[in-house]
Amino acid sequence: MAFGQRWLRGFRKGEAGRFRIGEAGIAGIELALAAPMLALMMTGGFDFGRAIYEQQRLSAAARAGVQYARQNSTTWTNTASIVSAARADAGDTTNSLTVTANQCTCPAGATLCSATTTCTSSSVAGTYVKVVVAESYATLVNYPFLTSPINLSSQAMIRVQ
Repeated sequence: MAFGQRWLRGFRKGEAGRFRIGEAGIAGIELALAAPMLALMMTGGFDFGRAIYEQQRLSAAARAGVQYARQNSTTWTNTASIVSAARADAGDTTNSLTVTANQCTCPAGATLCSATTTCTSSSVAGTYVKVVVAESYATLVNYPFLTSPINLSSQAMIRVQ
C-alpha cells in the first residue's frame, strides 16, 4: 500500500484531529480580553449611579429645608433650623454638605422683594425661602472626559408670605 493511500485511510478513521488547531485555551483568552472592559463598564455604571443617587439626596434635603420653613411664621426666619432640617434629611453627620438658606428672594434670585416690588421675572413679590444644598462628589475612577470632583447642587424655593 502506498503512503498516500495509508494517509487517506487514516484520515477517514478520525486521525484528522491531530491536524486541527487546539481550541482549549481560546475561551480563557477571550475572557482575559473582555474582563477589563466589562469591569470598566460596571465601574462606570456604578459611579454614575452613585452620582445620580447623590443628586437625588441633595434634592430631597433642599425640599426638607423649605418644608421646615413653611411650618409657621417663626420657622422661616430661623436659618439655623432650616439648615439643620436639610442636613438631617440628607443624613449629613459630618457636615460635608454646603447648605445655605436665604429669605426674601424672588424666584429668579433677585433680592428686590418687598410688599410693593414686582420681581424681575414678573412674579408676585413676597417673602420666599430658598435652600441650596451642594457637595463635591468624587468619582471612583478618573475619567478622561470628566473633571473630578464633580460639584453637585440642588435648590428648592417656596413662598412663605
